[in-house]
Amino acid sequence: LIHNFSENLNGLKTKMSTSDSEAGQRAFVAYDTDTPADPSDLVFPEAWEHKAEVELSEEEKKNAKKVVGVSIWVLQPSARTQEQIDREAAEEEPHAHAPGANGALLDAMDAAMTASKKKWIGLEPYLYLRVLAIDPAYQRRGVGSLLLDEGLAVADRCGIQAYLEATKVGRPLYARYGFEDREYMDFDVVKYAPTAKDDPPHEFMVMVRPAGAKKVNGKA
Repeated sequence: LIHNFSENLNGLKTKMSTSDSEAGQRAFVAYDTDTPADPSDLVFPEAWEHKAEVELSEEEKKNAKKVVGVSIWVLQPSARTQEQIDREAAEEEPHAHAPGANGALLDAMDAAMTASKKKWIGLEPYLYLRVLAIDPAYQRRGVGSLLLDEGLAVADRCGIQAYLEATKVGRPLYARYGFEDREYMDFDVVKYAPTAKDDPPHEFMVMVRPAGAKKVNGKA
């Protein structure tokens, strides 16, 4: 089920998936309603296992607008026991990495993120920002704020904390939304990707937004 929201910025709108009352992923997408989607963005790989679930009709392709940003959140609206968490982890189906992906790096980073979340969230309810991605051509135009507004509204309605791992670039935006630094995630990118040794430091700050936290100065 897709819910349409009114335009929050000139020429932009968002859509969200399903209810926020149940545990699971929540996706928000920002569109430039004045720009048609690139046809190449509407073609899904034949080998993709979920292709049939998202395939668009010709009419939908004709009316599709350009995607300029997306956020993916994981909602756990109620507290759980360690037994419940362990059981859910055991029931998860193993997933294969995309061809050419650095599987060792991805697995190690996933383990580091899981450890950090366990340390700072524990068994409490939470909303986790898994992905926030903005088209470079639309960065610094309010798209990130638009997507954060929509996602954090879920946390506020549920009365729960929010959690994320931030890059250096993203930290100032998240701080304006009430996220607080906790610690750098214990993860060494170079250990799994030696070619990254000459890159700027790959640091990820664990940040937590307490339940009910407000934007700094009421804006972001």
